[in-house]
Amino acid sequence: MEQKLLEKKFKTIGARVKFLEQRPFDRENLSIDVGNDNSGEFFSIRLGDNAPDIEVLDVKKSDRHLLLMTKDGRGNSKFLCGFDERHFFSCAIPGSVSTILAAKQALKPLGIVNAESGIKKKNLHKRQKKIKAGRMYRQGEFFFTSTPEFVPGRNGVVHKKEPMSRGRGSKPHTAEFLVRYGGEPVRVCPMHPDGVNAEEYKKIIKNDKTAKHWKWVTRVRNPVVYAKGRISHSDHKTLDLKDVWHLVSMNTENMAAASRNVAFLD
Repeated sequence: MEQKLLEKKFKTIGARVKFLEQRPFDRENLSIDVGNDNSGEFFSIRLGDNAPDIEVLDVKKSDRHLLLMTKDGRGNSKFLCGFDERHFFSCAIPGSVSTILAAKQALKPLGIVNAESGIKKKNLHKRQKKIKAGRMYRQGEFFFTSTPEFVPGRNGVVHKKEPMSRGRGSKPHTAEFLVRYGGEPVRVCPMHPDGVNAEEYKKIIKNDKTAKHWKWVTRVRNPVVYAKGRISHSDHKTLDLKDVWHLVSMNTENMAAASRNVAFLD
C-alpha cells in the first residue's frame, strides 16, 4: 500500500503517521511504534531495505482503531494501532485475524476468555465488566480478575507499591498491594530491559567491566500475581481494586510472531 494511502487511513482515526529510516539497533525490516513531536503523538513506521508490504485490513473510526497486516517471505504479521484512554498505542497480534474485534479478542489469554463466558458480545471489550466471580478490569496490557476467595497464606509476602511491566523497557504499572508466587528471578537494567538470569548476569559482568554500573534491579519473570488496592500508570486512569484480591494476567502480545522478547516482569 502506498504511503499516501496509509497516511489517509491513519487520519481516519485521528492519527498522524511518519515513515522513518531504520536505526542501527533495529533488528526487523519493519517496526511500528508511537512517537512524539511538537504537534503531539504520531505513529512511526520504520522500513528497512527489504521491508514487507503493508495492508490495512480494518478501520473503526468511532473506536479510533486500525488493523494492519504486513506480508513478507516469512508470512503475515498483524498490528493493532489505536487510541486507549489517553494515548495512542501499537500492538502485535497473535493468530489469524482480519477484524479489529477479532484482534482484541486474540489479545486475551485463555483464562480471561473463559471467565467472560456468557457476556454479551457488545460488552466483551469494555474496560470493566461483571463476571460470575465478581468483576474484571483491564488497564493497558493487564487484566485483573476478581478472586474473592484468595488468601495470601503464610508464604504470600504482600509487597507494597510494586511495579509490573511487560519488559522491553515499558513503563511499569504500580500495584498498591501485590503477592507473587513462582517465576524466575532476573536482573534488569536499561541495557537488558527483559531481564537476564543469574548465569547470564555473571557473564555480562565478567565480559564488561562497566556492566556492574548499569543500574541493575532485581525482578521476577512470569510469576503468578495477585493484586489489590490502587493500580496506577501515567498513561491510564488509576484503577481501584479496593480490598479484593485480583488475579493479574498480561495480554497475549508475546505470542505474536511480530513481537520479540516480551515478558511479564514484576
